[in-house]
Amino acid sequence: MTSYKVNSYLNLLGKTAEYENLFSLAQQLYRDQLTFSKLIPAHLAQYCNIGRISNGRLTIMAENGAVASKLKQISPSLLLKLQKLGWEVTAIQILVQAHFFSRNIKSFVDERDSNNKKIILSQTGKDCLNQLATTLPDSELKNTIQSFLKKHQDY
Repeated sequence: MTSYKVNSYLNLLGKTAEYENLFSLAQQLYRDQLTFSKLIPAHLAQYCNIGRISNGRLTIMAENGAVASKLKQISPSLLLKLQKLGWEVTAIQILVQAHFFSRNIKSFVDERDSNNKKIILSQTGKDCLNQLATTLPDSELKNTIQSFLKKHQDY
């Protein structure tokens, strides 16, 4: 599905009574995130997101401890900037919430791809395994070695 079709579908869905409030809140959060990103140093913006404002407390999720520490240092001036913009914020809470899922999916894909790579076996290795297989009695190990050698015959 192209992005145009998805966007038109979401626009239509956002106009329905059941989802109007949800989409309105999502759009407000998106606008607030853009504003927030302009108020903090550019090198930090990609590593943190704002959460909700509850009882005057703005929650900021940082990707790691270093970003959280820097945000903590600039939080007094950030609070003043937000208040000047009319945000009803009296405190800032900073939480570390690493992107566990996206990082681990990448490492899982890399691991899976590395498991699918063909092992290149030298001729000496093949000869040694062949010699080992001939000395073994009929067993699961012998069958496995012979199967392995057949698989890697062309490599």
